[in-house]
Amino acid sequence: MSPDGPPGAGAPSEPQGPVALLCAGGALPFAVAQAMREAGREPIIVAIKGIADPMLDGLGAHWQSLGELGKLFALLRRRNCSGVVLIGAMNRPSLRSMRIDAVGWTFLFDFLRNIRRGDDGMLRGMMRWFEDRGFPVLGVGEVAPELLSPEGRLGRHVPEAAALQAASRGFACLDALSPFDVGQALVSFGERIVAIEGAEGTDALIERVAELRRQGRLPKAGRDGVLLKAAKLGQSLKVDLPTIGPRTIERAAGAGLAGMIVEAQRVLILDGQATAAAADAAGLFLFGLRRGQQLAAAR
Repeated sequence: MSPDGPPGAGAPSEPQGPVALLCAGGALPFAVAQAMREAGREPIIVAIKGIADPMLDGLGAHWQSLGELGKLFALLRRRNCSGVVLIGAMNRPSLRSMRIDAVGWTFLFDFLRNIRRGDDGMLRGMMRWFEDRGFPVLGVGEVAPELLSPEGRLGRHVPEAAALQAASRGFACLDALSPFDVGQALVSFGERIVAIEGAEGTDALIERVAELRRQGRLPKAGRDGVLLKAAKLGQSLKVDLPTIGPRTIERAAGAGLAGMIVEAQRVLILDGQATAAAADAAGLFLFGLRRGQQLAAAR
């Protein structure tokens, strides 16, 4: 499969041998590990010191610093790994925090060059490190396809046609911004796009919309506005897929939004049942829509 092909298209890859999860921060590593285990595949958990959640100890994690590439490659060879999944929120590390071994030093110049190219450039560079050593980088959709957003209604509530139209306009906006490696989310009130995600992330985007309401810059009464979450156009779908979960819904409800539309098969949903239940409880719609999908078909 092409590195940029849809991770949910066709049957997922079935690598021969164990797969390593290289875990940064957040809840996604736990969700992927659980999904793999429920499917009968035991992942090898490699947690990055100072970035990954300490609770990964409970999953038998191997801990190492980001610059210990020699140690990491040796572990992957020793365990006969057939691939590696790069998952979790990756904060940009300082050189002082990196414990760099002899192999790591050989990649340092490449790392510094790629980090200046934005998040997508940094992640693509990291992918090459593994693939050049014979360890294919796999997408979450290949090892845990059930975490990918399906198409259509994900809870009880259905978006109005105007919300679907707003999503179509939002996709066009995100596509136009994709070459600049900006963000993966925005908030639209009808045809008016009022906030676009930057480096601060989706939670801060939603809080910014809530602050606009408090300031009277947006309507204070009633539920209005759509949160759209989608992958950047042309980004590698093997790393950094946009992710939502119950907390995203709770924050959207707190900001007075009417609902959320996610790009089907290109957005990860943590604990799908709990996320849909949170949307139902808050009275929000949650809907999976493909880019370019006919609105009539989406209903």
